[in-house]
Amino acid sequence: MRTALLLPVFLFFAGCSASRYAVPDVQRLPDQAFVRPPDSLLERPDLQEIVDLQVLRRGPELMSYLNHPDAALRARAAFALGSVQFSGAVPELLGLLADSSPNVRADAAFALGQTADSLAGPYMLVALSQEDDLAVQAELIEAIGKIGDEEALVDLLHISIPEAVENVRHLAIARFGLREVFHPDAVAFLFRQHLPNLILKEESAYFFGRIRDTEVWANEAENLRSAYHNMFGSDPAIMHLMSAFGRQGQREEHRALRSTLSADPDWRNRNNAARAIGMLGVRVPRFQNELLNALDDENRNVAMTAAGVLANIETPSPELTLQVSDWIVANESRPNVSGALMPLLVSGGHVDHVMAWMDAQDNPFIHAQGITALGGALDGTSLDLLFDESDDDDTRIAYAALNALKARWEASRETADAERFYDAFAAGVARKDLATTSASASIMSDSLFTPFDPGRDLRAVYLDMEAPQDIEPMVEIIKALAEIRDGQGIDFLVDVVMQSGHTVLRQAAEEALNGRLEEGIEAEMRGETLTSTVFIDWEQLAGYGPRPLLTLFTEHGPIVIEMDAEQAPQTVQKLIRTAIRGEYDGVPFHRVVPNFVIQGGDHFREDGFGGPDVAIRSEFTRIHYTTGTAGIASSGKDTEGVQYFLTHSMQPHLDGRYTAFGRVIHGQDVVDVIQQGDVVVRARVSKDL
Repeated sequence: MRTALLLPVFLFFAGCSASRYAVPDVQRLPDQAFVRPPDSLLERPDLQEIVDLQVLRRGPELMSYLNHPDAALRARAAFALGSVQFSGAVPELLGLLADSSPNVRADAAFALGQTADSLAGPYMLVALSQEDDLAVQAELIEAIGKIGDEEALVDLLHISIPEAVENVRHLAIARFGLREVFHPDAVAFLFRQHLPNLILKEESAYFFGRIRDTEVWANEAENLRSAYHNMFGSDPAIMHLMSAFGRQGQREEHRALRSTLSADPDWRNRNNAARAIGMLGVRVPRFQNELLNALDDENRNVAMTAAGVLANIETPSPELTLQVSDWIVANESRPNVSGALMPLLVSGGHVDHVMAWMDAQDNPFIHAQGITALGGALDGTSLDLLFDESDDDDTRIAYAALNALKARWEASRETADAERFYDAFAAGVARKDLATTSASASIMSDSLFTPFDPGRDLRAVYLDMEAPQDIEPMVEIIKALAEIRDGQGIDFLVDVVMQSGHTVLRQAAEEALNGRLEEGIEAEMRGETLTSTVFIDWEQLAGYGPRPLLTLFTEHGPIVIEMDAEQAPQTVQKLIRTAIRGEYDGVPFHRVVPNFVIQGGDHFREDGFGGPDVAIRSEFTRIHYTTGTAGIASSGKDTEGVQYFLTHSMQPHLDGRYTAFGRVIHGQDVVDVIQQGDVVVRARVSKDL
C-alpha cells in the first residue's frame, strides 16, 4: 500500500537536483512574535539545569529557584512550573507577581494560569490593576480567563487596561465561556467596544462561534447580524459568526450563510458557512444547491466540508442522490471529496455503487472512507465485506471496518449473529494493534457478549501490552473492563492503580474504579507515576541555535516551520533528531480537519496510531495557537512523541493544553491545501541563522 501511495510523488521529484530541497528564502519572525523573550537558554548551563528539573517534574526543587537573585533563573523556574503544574508552588508564584522583573512577573502569571484554581483570581486581578507592563498584563488577563470564577469575570470587565491588550481581554471572556462561566455583562461588553459600527474583532467573534449554548448570547443576536453586515469579505471574524449562526439556526441567518458559502474570498469563512449549514439539521435540504456547488470549490477543504454535510442527510431524495452520483463519476480527480459523499449513496440505497467505487481505490485512506460509509448499510453483502476487511493487513482498512461493524451491531444487536460479531471484535483486540484494539475494546462490554467472557479476553490482551507505545488501547481496555461485571474486574483495576508505572493508565484505572465502587468510596493513586523519557543533549541542541527551521517538502510545495528551542527544547530536539534520521520522509498527513489542523509525522505506522517509542514531556509554552502554529499531538499529559500538527486558523482552546513549538513562516498556502494522504517527501532541518 505504501508503494502505491507514494509512487506519484516520487515520480514528481524524480531527477530533481538538491536545490529542490533547499529551504526557501523566508522572513524570520522577530522574537516578540513568540511572546516570551529569549533568555539565552542554550548558552547558560544554570538555566539548562532548571529545564532538566522540569523534564524530571521536580516541582519542589524548581520552587527553590523562585527566590534566586538572578531574575533570569526566577523567570525560567516559573515558566517551567507552567508545564509541571505543581500546585504547591501557587503561593510562591502569586508572590512573584510583585517581582521587580517584568519577565518574572509574566512567567509567573503564565504558570498560575496553568496551575492555580479560582481562589487565585482575586490576587491576580489586584496585580493586574497595578501592572503597567503590556506583556505582563496580557499574561495576567489570559491566566484570569483560564482559572477565574464568575466574580472574576465581572471584575475583569471593569479594570482599565491599554487598548493594546484589549483583544486579550476579549479572548479571556471566551476562555471563561469555554469553562461555562458566563455573565450577561460580559456578552454585552464584547459589543460595547465596537459601537457604533459593530465590526467585531476576531477575538470577540470567537466567543460567539465557540460557545455551544446560544441562549447565553440570545439577547445580542440582532447585534451579531448587524456586525456581519458591516464586515467585508475575508474578514477572519466571519468564520466565527458563521458557527454562531449555525448554532442559532434562525431564518434571519440563512442569507448570510448562503452569501458567505458562495462568495467569500477566504476559504475559512466559506468552510465554516458550510459547516454551519450542517448544524441546522433538518434545514439542510434548503441549502442543497449551494452545497452541491461547493463540491467544486477551489479549496478542497471547503469541498470536503460540504460533502460531509450532504452525506449526513438521512433520507436524500432520488434527485439529490443522482446528482451526487453524477458528480462522483465526473470528478475522479477528487477522490477524497467523493469518499466523503459515500454515506449519502448508502442512505440513498446505492450500496452497490459504493462497493464498486471502493474497488477502484488504492489509497488506503480513501478506501477506508467507503468502508466507513458501509456502517450505515443494511444488506448482507456489504456486511460480509466488512467482516472480511476487519482482518485486513493494512490497519487503516481494518480499523475502518471494525468501526463500521460497531455501527452495524448497534443498529441490529437484538437480531444480529452475536457470536460472529464478537469473534470479529475479539480478533481486533487480539491483534494487539493500537488502532484495532481501540476500535474493538469498548463494544466488547455489551451485555449481549457476556456469554463469551469478554473480561478474560480483554485482560489477557492488556497484560501483553506495554506503555507508552500501547497507551491508548490500554486505556480503552481499562474503560471496557470498568463496564464488565464478571467478578474479577475490580481486583484487576486495583492492581493497575497500585502497580502501573504510567500516570495515564493509573488515572484511567482510578476513574474506572470510582465508577464501580460504592458511593463515597474513592480510589487514590499513590507513589511515583512518571515514566522514562529522553533527556536533552544541550550540546546537540545548541548546535542548531534557538530558532532552527524544519522544512517539510510536499508535492504542493514546501512548508517552513520556525521552531522555538528555548520554549520547547525537548520537543524541538525530538523533531530535529527524527528529521535528520529521515524518518519523516515519505510519511503522510494522516489527519486533516478543515479549518482546524493538518496532522502528520507518524513514521511508525502512518495512520495516526503510531508511537511514541519513548514519550517526551508536555512543554506548555507561551506560543498561542493562531494561524500556522505548530503543535505536538498527545493522548494526555506527558505522552507526546513525533506527531505534529499545523493549524489553519486561530485555536485558542488549545493554548496551554498541547505543546506549541513554533510557527509556519513560509507555506501556509500549502498547509491550506494539504489533504489526508498527502505525503512529506522529505523533511530537512536548518540551523538558526
